[in-house]
Amino acid sequence: MDISKLLNAVEPIAATIESNHPTTWEELGQTLENPSSPSEADILAINRFLWRSYKPLTNSEPAEDTHEDKSEHREPERPKWNCNQIRVKIRKLLSTKEMTQTAFLDLLDIEPKEFREFMGLTGPIAGEDNSTYLGGTIFFDHYEKREKEKLKYMKPKDRKLKAVEQKEVKTKRSKDGAELLKRIEEVELPDMDDDGTVPVFDDCDEIRKKINYFLGEGMVTKAAFLRALGDVNSNSLRSFMNLRCGANSGASNVVYRTAYVFFEKKRVLEGKEKSVKRLANEDLQGPDGFPLDNSPNWHFIDKVLNGY
Repeated sequence: MDISKLLNAVEPIAATIESNHPTTWEELGQTLENPSSPSEADILAINRFLWRSYKPLTNSEPAEDTHEDKSEHREPERPKWNCNQIRVKIRKLLSTKEMTQTAFLDLLDIEPKEFREFMGLTGPIAGEDNSTYLGGTIFFDHYEKREKEKLKYMKPKDRKLKAVEQKEVKTKRSKDGAELLKRIEEVELPDMDDDGTVPVFDDCDEIRKKINYFLGEGMVTKAAFLRALGDVNSNSLRSFMNLRCGANSGASNVVYRTAYVFFEKKRVLEGKEKSVKRLANEDLQGPDGFPLDNSPNWHFIDKVLNGY
């Protein structure tokens, strides 16, 4: 017997269900006149029996949703990159000369002043409300997807050639970076002590900016940079870079002193003049430079640097 036919017939029969219909399989068997070849009366009895256990799907009421709307409690989607990562990506893009800074700002409709403010900040969340961050995030998301699409439709031969070219560029940049680090290390600063220390005339924020810019150029890896600082621990660098903005924020961190020496040597190697800000710091701090700790003097220094 095809039970599905019985189930489909439940709806019209349901209206005629009587109170004395069979409630057990034994009672059902007793009501059937000829189980091997059921009559219409038998089919009606079977339908009445099955009605209590089965209901037609087409007429079933939708089950109540006992779960709360997940969309109301959905976690906000996290940005793909933080502010520091966007700054690094921007510097890498501009260093390739693939796009000029003017063209980049025009494309994203960003004011130069706002762009400079964003690029001058340090920290993973510093600049979240700057339009450069939002525009840069959207730009690089589309940019990377487009590059992947290009590779997908390239011929295997062209794809292989492009990979070789990229590897050659990376190798050359790595060699140039290694050579640069070697030349920087060989520079001797006139005011350096026997233990390799010099008076520091850049505040912590300025050093963070220089580190971000230097690593963003992609000439050296972070590991190579840490070795150049004197085998500084990566945790020290991470801690220093993630500190909130502040002239003395990280003054006692070893990265502050060693990175200053590194960039001062780099400035001398490249023959660059001292900046106006650097000269002002020398006048303000005197021959000893900035304190290399979180001394109370920093409170006064920070006020002076920020114009009270």
